[in-house]
Formats: sequence, structure tokens, C-alpha cells
Amino acid sequence: MDFTAFFNQEVFTIGEITIKLGRLIFVTVGVIFLYILGFMLLRSWLERFFLYEDTTDKQKNRVRRLTTICLILIASLIILLGLQADFAISSLDESPLSKIKLSTFIQAFLIYFIARLVDELLSSVLTHRYQQRREQQLQEGGLYQLQGGSSQIRVSHIVQPIVYLLALTFIIQQLGLDISISDFLPWTNPENAGLITINRILSAILILLVTRLILWVLTEIVLYPYYKQKEINVGSQYAINRLLTYFVLLIAIIGTLQYVGINLTVLMGGAAALLVGIGLGLQQTFNDLICGIILLFERTVEVGDIVDMNDLVGTVKKIGIRTSLVETRDNVSVIVPNSKLVADNVINWSHFDSKARFRVGVGVAYGSDTALVKGILLEAAEKHTRIVRRPKPFVRFVNFGDSSLDFEILFWTRDLLGIEDVKSDLRFAIDKAFREANISIPFPQRDLWIKQAPPSFDKSDE
Repeated sequence: MDFTAFFNQEVFTIGEITIKLGRLIFVTVGVIFLYILGFMLLRSWLERFFLYEDTTDKQKNRVRRLTTICLILIASLIILLGLQADFAISSLDESPLSKIKLSTFIQAFLIYFIARLVDELLSSVLTHRYQQRREQQLQEGGLYQLQGGSSQIRVSHIVQPIVYLLALTFIIQQLGLDISISDFLPWTNPENAGLITINRILSAILILLVTRLILWVLTEIVLYPYYKQKEINVGSQYAINRLLTYFVLLIAIIGTLQYVGINLTVLMGGAAALLVGIGLGLQQTFNDLICGIILLFERTVEVGDIVDMNDLVGTVKKIGIRTSLVETRDNVSVIVPNSKLVADNVINWSHFDSKARFRVGVGVAYGSDTALVKGILLEAAEKHTRIVRRPKPFVRFVNFGDSSLDFEILFWTRDLLGIEDVKSDLRFAIDKAFREANISIPFPQRDLWIKQAPPSFDKSDE
């Protein structure tokens, strides 16, 4: 039997398109195989994925719908290309659409919907894993917040631009819309004239976005087990992550500019001349920038530390490249220039140890039992739950005052930010115990002597 003649038999004709038996069989087998694959994907593989990743019903329906659309578009491509039934959009030879065929549009739509499907699956997986690890960090007390409480970056915000930009690059390539823009950029390298195209610009942006995703994976997933194993505090974690971010981004930006074809020599020369002109005006800004780098390397002040600057007490939430964010006891965010943290006197309560010593003073009336006063003060401190047991609190007899015997109760606590509440609780407890023990807290007393003038004698009375 002649199989060549058998497969070359003409089955039917549509316009100028002739459908042969061999191609019809090939397309039929391809569509059946795609149907079986789609059935297994929708009914088995996706269901296991949904069960493992704990997705919502809305996400499940969206993934199923996108998968079905992708399968339909793939089947359309198999039919068009398999039967050689692809045709141009325009029949006019001079029209720019004459070079674009129907399969090109189908491929563009397919790329778009695949991008949406990948975004949905990848974002759901990474977001779910990210949230799980965040909850674990919260339970272990090892969570730091890069921008305070409101800036926990969702993974989808990183993945989505990469996926859609990649899809846009493929679509532009498929539709033949990749044009050169070198003539409109005077700072480009003459050797690369004509090489700076739309796709190169999009690829450069894609490189930066991929760099951002790599940084996220490094800082949030790869380095986390190392931090946990070495028991590195959150401030050091933050400093390492920021320095790594700055270094990798700098390398990525330089490489991206080189890839696009921008002449870095011209840019560096212009930047040098510009810096000379505005250096004096931005002297303080550059000072803050350098101080930010010093803080990250020196780590005298770290994220999570409790600092006291000119009676401003708060927790360091962020150390940026120019400014730092300090959150006060009143939940107020104060933006502090980095130079203030480097040049000024800053009290760092949690620099070397997680606890610090504080004191509460009190005066009692002369004649009071000093041993009883000491016992009451120690008992009040030992009963407080936020005062540590080691080192033990102790009482100091400070002075014989003008109208009172002055004492101090000294204690250690880890509740550095809420120390005023601890002191207030101690004063309440001391006042109550003194009243029960009939120990009075005197107030200043003064004796006033009025000196009378001597009687005067008038000569007229004689």
C-alpha cells in the first residue's frame, strides 16, 4: 500500500485551501491528545495543586477558566498550522497587515493568557509560602518590618510585572512591532546605533524586575535559615539585607545600561559636572546618605533598637539610605535624618542587652521605720510581672532631705518602651502599701516667723 499517496489524498477544499487526509489525521490526533491532556490537567493535576496550596474557590475557578482558554487557543493553532489553513489578515500586498497572519494573533492571545495563568499559579504559591513563613517568624519573634507595619510586600506585586512584561516582549516580537529608537536618544553610543529597540528597553526593565525578585528570594527565603541557625538578631538581618540589596541593584543598573547601549562615559561626565554645581546645595543630603551607609556597616543603631534622642523615645523601624523611621510610644512615626543618629548623642537602650536598669524615687517622713520602707519597696518591685528577677531589685537610701528621708528602688526590665507604665504601676503599689503600713509621704514644710517692729515714740506725746 502506498502510504504517501494515501496521506496525500484531498479530502475537501475551502477556497484556496486544500485539506489533505494525512494532515487531517495529524490534526485529529493532536486535538484528541490535547483533549486528554486538558482533561487530566483540569480534573486531576489542578485539583491536587488546589488541595496542596489551599486556594480559594474564586482562585480555582479563575485558574480553570484560564487553563481552558489556553487549551482552546492551542487547539486552534494546531488546526490552523496542521491543515496549513493559516492566512494573512489583509490580502493587499502593500498593507502592513499582509505580513501578519491569523496564527500570529492567536499566538499573541495565547502568550497573554499563559502569562495570566502563570501569574495566578506562581503568585498564589509564593504568596501562600510567604505568608506561612511570616506567621512562623511572628511566632518565633524573629520578624522585622522593612517599612513599618504597612509595607509587607506581596509576592504577586513582584511576579506580575515580570510575567506580563515578558508576555508583552513576546507579543511585540510576534507582531513585528520591535522598532529602533536610537535616533531619538542623543546620549546613546554611536557604535550601538540602531540596536536600541523597544524590546531592548523592555528587556532592560525585565532585568531590573528579575533582579528584584532574586533579591526577594535571597533575603526572604535563602538567608532566613542562615539567620535562624546563627541566631542573628533582626537588626543585623536588616543591615545585611539592605547592603546586599544596594550592591546587587547597583550592579544590575550598570549592566542594564550597558545592555541597552547607553554611553556611561557621557553620563558619568555629566553627573560629575552636575554634582559640582549642586554639591553645596545638597551637602546635608549627601551627609545623610553617607551616614546611612555608615549605620548599616557599623550597626551602632539597628532596626528594632529602642533609642532616646533629646527626650524622643521610640523603636527604630527602618534605616533608609537617607532617613530613618522611629516609631514613638504614641505610635507616631518620626522621620529622622541619618546624620542625627551618627553625629548626635543617642541613647540606645537595647544596643548590648535586651534589658536596662531604671529607678523610682520616694520620700518618707522623718521617724519612719527605714527597714520597713525597704521591705515594702522590694516587695512592690518583686510582685511586678514586667520586672526581671535577675538581677534582683534593690533599694538605695539616697539622702536625708530637708523634709523627708529619700529612697530609690532600682530594678531591671525588658519592657523598655513601656517603662513609664511600669514606673506608674510601682508608684501605685508603693502608695497603697505605705497607707496600709501608716507610713506617710511628707510634703515640704516651712516655718514663717514674723518679726514685729519696735514701738515708736512721738515727742508730741510728752
